[in-house]
Amino acid sequence: MKRAQEVLWKGRDMGAGEDIRAVLGDGWWEGMLRQSGELERAAEVRCPGAVRRLDALLQAWAVGFAASRPDVVSPDLAVSRRGLRADEAAGFLAALDARVLHVDSAGFVIPQALRAKASGGRYALFSRNGRGVALNLEYLIQMAAAAELLVDHGVAGADICFERGEFDAVVQDGALPVLAMEAKARVEGADGLLELLNSLLRLGVNPQATARDNHRRKHAALLEMAARGPVVLWLVADGARWAFDARAGAGILQLAPRRDNGSPVCREGSG
Repeated sequence: MKRAQEVLWKGRDMGAGEDIRAVLGDGWWEGMLRQSGELERAAEVRCPGAVRRLDALLQAWAVGFAASRPDVVSPDLAVSRRGLRADEAAGFLAALDARVLHVDSAGFVIPQALRAKASGGRYALFSRNGRGVALNLEYLIQMAAAAELLVDHGVAGADICFERGEFDAVVQDGALPVLAMEAKARVEGADGLLELLNSLLRLGVNPQATARDNHRRKHAALLEMAARGPVVLWLVADGARWAFDARAGAGILQLAPRRDNGSPVCREGSG
């Protein structure tokens, strides 16, 4: 609880947090804070030492990545100030253990049990960082979250479209979208879940409200999906699983927290 509160109430996030709390209420906000601690504790039980284990794998893959890239001089892996956290590490390791994902010796990932993009299905966990290597943390979280839909929530892998349109994953029931997933590397900050959720809520009240371009595009895409039928919006980060029912009425996107806030289970027939 203490860590979650420290993260979510940083000065730069006060506006987004206060706005969201005013709209969704104290009950949702306090439940979200409790959820963060619960997810961290569950990760430590599910995969003890997950951060240490994943860090060792990343260090080894970084060596392979540097060897495969003539423009990378050193395999030294840059460490972000936030570091790896238990929830995201345990989720990625669970996906590996379940063979939903395959990672080669250079850190290139192939989702084996998900529907890949027509343009290809190999993703780099690393990029060049000066003379060394940096972790593409958001990919790690996106893939872990998509695998969680399959492993923990029973969604068929063939129904999970990884990187579809404006979202990190879309679950389809036939041709009909029933879930849109967006995963972020953090809850707080300019590109975090709080800011995205705040934009979606404001645009739902006033489509002309000020918002980042990518937030506006996601709002438009979700509105289009919801116009075809109810859709679940699942927002994911380390320590966060926020689930909303999304509906369209009179051209307006309406978001309502699901009774079980962290459950992304789609409507009957979606897998």
